[in-house]
Order: sequence, then structure tokens, then C-alpha cells
Amino acid sequence: MPRCAAADVYGGSLGVTSDYIVRGVSRSNDHAALQLDVHYMNSSGVVAGLFASNTQIDPDESKDVELSAFLGYAWTSSGEWHGKILLSHYAYPWNYAGSGYDYDELDADSTFRDWLNISLLYSPNYPRYVRSRGLIGTTAESVELSAQRPLAGRLSVAASAGVSQFGGPQAGSFGYWGGGLTYDLSPVSLTLSYVNTSAAAKALFYNSAESNRWAATVIWRF
Repeated sequence: MPRCAAADVYGGSLGVTSDYIVRGVSRSNDHAALQLDVHYMNSSGVVAGLFASNTQIDPDESKDVELSAFLGYAWTSSGEWHGKILLSHYAYPWNYAGSGYDYDELDADSTFRDWLNISLLYSPNYPRYVRSRGLIGTTAESVELSAQRPLAGRLSVAASAGVSQFGGPQAGSFGYWGGGLTYDLSPVSLTLSYVNTSAAAKALFYNSAESNRWAATVIWRF
């Protein structure tokens, strides 16, 4: 039987990154972003939380804020595997396009021994700009494999790779991959990461798709 946390858990983080990148696509127009996360998990495994970050999805518009709320369930099925399922809603309330960028996402994660992670994501209304149609909502599916291992002392190394598929007009898919180093100064961590995407990413997300991009991130967890 799945096992969950033994007691209620509250937590969160405050961080700053030189580029807010999600699955190979920049949401801050290659600029820095300040980010806040708060979350809660009870003894039954129910997870809930809020996330906020400044964004600039369209470089021709002013900066905006991404607000997301998530609700889900987390469990441990054995001493080696644990996972979670989250349903999230993303909103950009001060964007010029209004609710046109808002979308929903279902995320299923499975982790082995806290170092190998598999993620499956689905959105029924992911926002994408198509030159012939403007801003539209399309289906989006992604699968991602990531790993993180200690390297020396407080230093760890990570790598990830994934594929995203988008439906609707001018449908297509692209691959993304990267890696990085994290130095743990608990409760603060410092990360230097590298991200790249396949050529097809530019056809789907234009200049927002990252190419040989480095990013630095500082996170304080509480």
C-alpha cells in the first residue's frame, strides 16, 4: 500500500534566476526572475501550494507576473520509489492578452531513490503564438527524464532531457536537454545550469526557445 507523510508539512522557497526557463523555453525573455513558492502537504498525502514569478512571454509587451496554484497527491510506494500527481492552473493577470495565456496542466512524477526522476505532463489548453492565427490554446504533452547525484562534498551534478509535443495548427515537437552543478549551503543553494533545444523549437516558440543558454539560480528554502 502507498505510504504518505507522517505529519503535516509546510514549506517554501524564495529564489532569483538569471532566466526563467521551462522545458527549454524562456518565460522571462532571457531576463532575471524573482520567484516565490509556498506549499503544504498533510499526513494523507494531499499537496497544495502557490507559485509566483515575474515573466515576459512576449518581448514586445511589458513584464508580467505568472501566478500558479496547484493541488495534488504525493505518496511513497516503497523505500525506493515515491511520486506525486499535481493539477496546476497558470494565470498571467496583467498580460496585454488577458486570460489568453492562462492554461491548466496535469503533472505525474515518479522518483527512484531521490536521484532519478520521470515526469509526464499534459495540458489541454497550452498557449502558443501562431503567426497565421495569433495566440491560441493547444494540447501539449511532455516526457522528461532527469537525474541528480552527489559529486564532492556539498556539490552535486544534474542532467535532464525531454520531448514536448504540441497539437493544433502548425503542430510539432522538439527536444530539450541540459545539465548543471548545485552547491548546497542549506538552507541556500547555488545552481549553474545549461539548457539547449533542438532546431524545431524555434519553429514553435521563435526566440523564446533557448539555444546554448546558461543560467544561474540562488534559492533560499524555508
